[in-house]
Amino acid sequence: MYDGQEFLRDNRWCLSRRGLLTGVGALGAAGLLSACGAGDSPTSSQAAAKAGTVLARTGDVPVGGGTVTDGVLVVQPEAGSFKAYDATCPHQGVRVAAPRDGVVTCPAHNSTFSPSDGSRLGGPATRGLTEIPVTINGDEILRA
Repeated sequence: MYDGQEFLRDNRWCLSRRGLLTGVGALGAAGLLSACGAGDSPTSSQAAAKAGTVLARTGDVPVGGGTVTDGVLVVQPEAGSFKAYDATCPHQGVRVAAPRDGVVTCPAHNSTFSPSDGSRLGGPATRGLTEIPVTINGDEILRA
């Protein structure tokens, strides 16, 4: 059951620090916190695959939405217009989720970003998402 004390990181559920300290106690928490630390997040070098790498197929990216694959967020803000961003939240390195209701959100601390340009909308992040240049070749969205 989701109680607001956990979040999804790299397809694994992780307790928040508050939830962990409440449930385990301060003495046992230190070792467990490292399991969900920023080091588990994709790095910019992983997310920014080399030029020509297929990031997604156009049919897999809904208009007004997006998909996160291998540390890259690919979005289609308007029909036929595709953009990609490093899916690492600039606040603490947690992977952001695909857009919902026109907003990209980081599940850890609710930083929010615009899918159309990656800019920061709110939350503790101090900057927007890092754009990854793309080109379209047929139905493939490629790293430029």
